Amino acid sequence: MARPIPFIFVVGWLILLTSAPAQAGVTLDGDTCRQVFDNPRAEHIACRTGFRLDAATRARLESSSFGLVSDISCAADLTADRSEVISRVHAGGDVALPQQEVRCKLVSGGDPLPVRFHLAPVVRIDKKTRRAVDARLGIRDLTGIPEPLATAVAEFLNAEPTLRKSLVQAANEILPNLPPR
Repeated sequence: MARPIPFIFVVGWLILLTSAPAQAGVTLDGDTCRQVFDNPRAEHIACRTGFRLDAATRARLESSSFGLVSDISCAADLTADRSEVISRVHAGGDVALPQQEVRCKLVSGGDPLPVRFHLAPVVRIDKKTRRAVDARLGIRDLTGIPEPLATAVAEFLNAEPTLRKSLVQAANEILPNLPPR
């Protein structure tokens, strides 16, 4: 059973839907979160989402992994309670999100390998403007591939600037639509 996670994490995945693929470096794959989120009566949000890298991001991944990894696509089951998310966002500051397991298929040498990692993002919300100003992905505990490749892939994803910017942009697209306190 998936653990409940705050809604801002769902927002991070949703940015991939609302951003231009070239800017985000990814495209959504198998997403059902947008439909669930668009229902304002849904207190409990449960959905599945995933992403695939675009060609330019795949090339950067392959280069940073010294040619060992040529692609990665991921999916996660997400759940959230809308009221919990709204209260965290209104509090502002660093909104740390609970760890979430993400399942991926990593392509190395032409063969897809199942890998998993934990994602524990932190989104910084400016208290005055109620806008996201920064985000960290917090990817760790990558399993399914040997070290040091696991560390290289986690470091690549954590450092990928378009993913971080996408999370900030997603939060800023959703924040104005949240109900007031």
